[in-house]
Amino acid sequence: MEPQIGVNYGCIRAEQDIEERLCMMFHHESESDGKPLLPKRWDSLFDNEAGSDVVFLVGTEPETWRFPGHRSILRNNPVFKAMLEGPFAANTESKIVIQDVDGRAFDHLLRYLYHEDVQLQSVGTALMTLYAANKYLCPDLVEICVKYLDENLTKNNVLQIYQHVRLYSTDLNAESESDLLGFPSAPPQDQVLEELQEAGTSSKDEKNDRSMSEWCSLLLWNCYHFIDLHADEVLSEESIEDLTKDALYDIAKRDTLGISSECILFSVVEKWCNRECKRCQLELSDENRKAILGDRLLFSVRYLLMTSEDFLSGPMRSGLFEQMETALILGFILKHPVNGVSPRITPQVVNFLKRARRRESYAPIPLSARTKRIVTSPVKPLVANKIVSKKEKKKKKDDEDRQSKCFSYSLSVLACIFD
Repeated sequence: MEPQIGVNYGCIRAEQDIEERLCMMFHHESESDGKPLLPKRWDSLFDNEAGSDVVFLVGTEPETWRFPGHRSILRNNPVFKAMLEGPFAANTESKIVIQDVDGRAFDHLLRYLYHEDVQLQSVGTALMTLYAANKYLCPDLVEICVKYLDENLTKNNVLQIYQHVRLYSTDLNAESESDLLGFPSAPPQDQVLEELQEAGTSSKDEKNDRSMSEWCSLLLWNCYHFIDLHADEVLSEESIEDLTKDALYDIAKRDTLGISSECILFSVVEKWCNRECKRCQLELSDENRKAILGDRLLFSVRYLLMTSEDFLSGPMRSGLFEQMETALILGFILKHPVNGVSPRITPQVVNFLKRARRRESYAPIPLSARTKRIVTSPVKPLVANKIVSKKEKKKKKDDEDRQSKCFSYSLSVLACIFD
């Protein structure tokens, strides 16, 4: 019997050693703050089966990852505490399945909770980790992800980052009351910009108190800044067609969107519409395309900044406008208003369609080395609509005079086309 007693005593002693190790590693008084516990020793139980009393199966087949865990550590996170000890917890279960989080992201989440260094290696992994950080209420991990994404923002990935970060932030391009009526609205006002700039330069203590949504809002603002600055190149990315309707609208309506021509934006809107019809398995009829676009997105393009040739060769031939709408828009472009009424082209819409994109420069929020370099260097004006010389302006005026003489003929042609 003595050997058996010795074995039992050894097991008990091993469990006591693990408990003592955990007590030495972590401060229990910080259990309720949701932040990782501070280790007193250099070693960690991360990726360690010793003392593991719960296993996580993360992801969907065939990409399911297995992670050992320790309740004594994980319970210091409010979400895991509810999962492991709450009224709906299955305390007798040693395995917990989590299917909506990627394995790499969960690995970074556990590293953070076990106070290990989090080293993000790609934008894709950072976005998945950002989702996990928001789900499990880890603001410091959100900050790590936001700063990494800001540092690695490029023309190729800005739309992907923008689409994701909108889910977690308080959108500073939020819809106004007029948007609900189908009218485009202006981008954030100067007061909002000032508040953001103050937030970006706040003290260290204030930065530590930022919520997860505030960190994501700052990154969202920098995404808008990057898109404004590189509008032509960003809008030419194929991923623009994968944005949600609201995400595309929030870009298109911006006064500071630095596109060289409204024709580029209309082409993007039309391509997005066709792609959305295909995704919804709808026939590519004019009626379906109009329904998919809606008034807000269709009239987010500032048609009155186009030339008559651009409008006739693009929007007019798209089938997205009624005959009277086409005549009204063309009349405004040629400065020969047409007698007619359209329920969609109201004075408010007309004022928006002829409002030039702003050329004022503004700076991003300094979240990373990339944006800090921009803030500390002289800010160049954003590219707006084409800047023309006096000679080009004169040529444009002569063209408009010539076009106005053909205005009546153009309307007759339009009538024949629509009939």
